[in-house]
Amino acid sequence: MIAISKAVFFILFGINSLLVLFSLFSFFNLLLDPYKKLSEGLILLSGGIIIAVGLFLAYQYGYSSSDFMKGVIILVSSFVIALVWIVIGLFFFNGPLHWQ
Repeated sequence: MIAISKAVFFILFGINSLLVLFSLFSFFNLLLDPYKKLSEGLILLSGGIIIAVGLFLAYQYGYSSSDFMKGVIILVSSFVIALVWIVIGLFFFNGPLHWQ
């Protein structure tokens, strides 16, 4: 059970790290493009910050203390919180939708 939770922890840690990089680069891409909304970039950046805080807490409480199950719970919960935040932000705080 320890080996499985350790493997799941490292897989989720890698996926969440890639999501943080994606949100950071998407923010800079949307920041530099004058035809895109800045609010989309800010919403993605705030979601990336939520996931980055989850990565930090998972490292502190999961990896350093060798309690990988607690780290998995922190990683999954930070991903879900960031996903809900991004969906709510894109639907409600992004302005009117324009289908083109």
